[in-house]
Amino acid sequence: MKRKIETVVIAALLLIGFGGTISQNIVSAKKVNTARVHFAFRWYSPYDTTYRQQKWTKSGYALKSNTVTVPSYQADAWGHSYLAGRTGEVDVSNGHKYVIKRNTSYNLYNLLVERYGKGNNAYIKAWCYRNGSAWGYWHADH
Repeated sequence: MKRKIETVVIAALLLIGFGGTISQNIVSAKKVNTARVHFAFRWYSPYDTTYRQQKWTKSGYALKSNTVTVPSYQADAWGHSYLAGRTGEVDVSNGHKYVIKRNTSYNLYNLLVERYGKGNNAYIKAWCYRNGSAWGYWHADH
């Protein structure tokens, strides 16, 4: 009988500890910083995107590049709107592509608000055909 009680107590303690770990992960997942950028580039999978942010003004997308492990990468402005049809993903850069280098700030030209209205989701699509990463910050409205 003593052995069964010990087994139940140990199992309960393990479940309590495991439950705490799960709840901490769920809480931290809600605190995503959409302004933080981390691009991961691979030669076989060169494209990556930022988190989406709602866009309310006709300003450019502000991109601050900090650490970059490749010499440079390219980026342009994208948006998501149900007005675009099909998947809703649309290139709003109007042909403006940027070569991004470390420790530099950029103002990415876009026509998201002009073409699709306020409140649509904005994001940056980046690509590089080398293995590496890039970190920084971005804001849809600045």
